Formats: sequence, C-alpha cells, structure tokens
Amino acid sequence: MNKSILELERKEYLTNIKSLINEKEYEQLQEKFKVLYTFDAISMQGTNKVSIDEVKKVIAGETVSGHSERDVKEVINHYKAINHVYLMVKNNMEMTEEGIKDIHEILTDGILNGGHYRNVNIRIPGATHQPPDYIKVYDRMKRYFFNLENHKGTPVEKAVYAHAELAKIHPFLDANGRLARLVMNYYLMKENYLPITMSSKLKDQYVQVLESFKVEKDITPFVNLVEELLVKRYLELNEIINER
Repeated sequence: MNKSILELERKEYLTNIKSLINEKEYEQLQEKFKVLYTFDAISMQGTNKVSIDEVKKVIAGETVSGHSERDVKEVINHYKAINHVYLMVKNNMEMTEEGIKDIHEILTDGILNGGHYRNVNIRIPGATHQPPDYIKVYDRMKRYFFNLENHKGTPVEKAVYAHAELAKIHPFLDANGRLARLVMNYYLMKENYLPITMSSKLKDQYVQVLESFKVEKDITPFVNLVEELLVKRYLELNEIINER
C-alpha cells in the first residue's frame, strides 16, 4: 500500500484536480462516477440486472424495458442518494442519526417505509455474526455516533469504521449495506478523499472483510481494501486528466 499516494490524495487532490480542469469537466467526472457508483450499488445485491447503459438512460429520464418497477426505482433512489451525500459534504452538513435516516429514506423511497429502525429481529443467511436484537438498535446507534465523534484513528479508519459498525448493527430492515457504503463515502469526502465504489467483482472479498470485523473485531482487512480502492481511484483519475 502506497501511503504517500493516500496522503497526496487527501491533501492535494481537490486543489490539483481543479487547477488542471475547468468546472464543467470536473462536474462531468463527478457525474461519470455517480453513474458507476449507482450501477455498482444495485449490482452488488445480485438481484438487480439493470445494465450500466440502462442506468444512464434511467438517470436521464428515459424508459427501459425488461425490468421490474422496483429495479428501476432502485436506480433512481441510489442516484438521488449519492447526490444527497455530495450535497451534505459540499454544505458542510454533519452526519447525524437523523441524517442517516434521511439517506435511508431516499434509498428506499417507493420500496419500503424507510428512515425507521427495524422493530423485528432479522437473520442474515450464511453469516456467522447476526444483527443484535431490535430492542438494542436505538442504544447501539447512540453508541455508534459517540464512537465516531471520539474516534482516534486516521480519517480512512474512521470512514471504514462508520461503514463496518453500521453494517454490524443493521438498524434497518433492508438497504443497510448500501446505506453503509454511502456513509463511508461521506466521511471520506469530508476529509478530502475521493469517494470510492465497490463492484460486484469484489463482493466475496467485501463480505469477508466485513465478517472479520463483525466476528473478530478486526477492521484492518477492511481498511486495507478501502486504501487499495482509494489509491486505484486516484491513479485512474490522474491518468484520465493527463490523457486530455
């Protein structure tokens, strides 16, 4: 892992990138990422088969055939949710309990009654660790925000913790993983890192590092994965700009 690239990204990414391209080009790069992020987010679950070209059409307001209303709605919701997170960072909004509920409500709009903690116990098929009793969710979420506020690790470690612990608590009936990845990106962008996306090709590794945290309380494998993705994204973006 090239830590120097990570530090360079955090300290100089916005300044350097914006000095090399104009505002319109910068917005186009952001939009391209948001489309890819939306596609990766819906693909990670394994049930939504909307292609990336169809994602672009849905975002543009065009009609696509051969997919359920829910699948199309998930595309719209994810796109709105990532835009909402960008705005939170731009407007220097803090991530609060209500803020997390708001993001969840956007993610699940028209699909389920989002923004409300679960009031039943759930089991995750095949997982070693199971979410806590629903009665404990409120207390766990209070502790979650206390731990974030008092986190002593690096910005990347804090962002990864924000994801991993939220996924472990599993406070909502559905969309917890998608929510957790958005929250992680909020904390990354807040510290001047690029947001990252996880393709379905990384699903097995992603599940494995999450389980390491949930079962063994070891967050290092997850941090390593995110650092690798951050460096990859930074180098890819630099290459795009240098080829202009």
